[in-house]
Amino acid sequence: MLKVLGILLLIAAGTIAGYVQSHRLSQRVAQLEEMLRFLNAAQTEIRYSAASVVEILQRHGSSLACLQQCLAYCRAGEDFHTAWEGGVRTGAKGTGLTEEDQTLLRDFGSGFGASDVEGQLSHCRLYAELFQDRLERARQEKACKGKLYLMLGSFSGIAVALFLC
Repeated sequence: MLKVLGILLLIAAGTIAGYVQSHRLSQRVAQLEEMLRFLNAAQTEIRYSAASVVEILQRHGSSLACLQQCLAYCRAGEDFHTAWEGGVRTGAKGTGLTEEDQTLLRDFGSGFGASDVEGQLSHCRLYAELFQDRLERARQEKACKGKLYLMLGSFSGIAVALFLC
């Protein structure tokens, strides 16, 4: 009985490991979608209200942890660009975003709020296109690898269990 329980635990551990990897792909897609929503909202705010970057974050940054962290750093007295860097560094952990995604976020923040209205609109449009490209690739990766990770995890657990029997 104990042996059967051990085997089932090995299979469950492999399946859970596969699920975790698959879930990271889903998280990345969701984070990139939220970033695109933020960029679209920021463009609207800049175009029609000429709001400051902190006001834009307050109104539209609640759905992304990195933007919430940035806002917290701003409220603590940090200048915007330092706060953005810190927000991406601490807020992007565990979100599924790749290092390249985080670099793109940092690059966006370095130019956000640094020019006039037209410059900001162009900046947001450029990064919306870059994030859209990343989102499409992330969706493809999720479709291709999501089920693979689940199956690989399950079969790895089964294989280990069979070798130990």
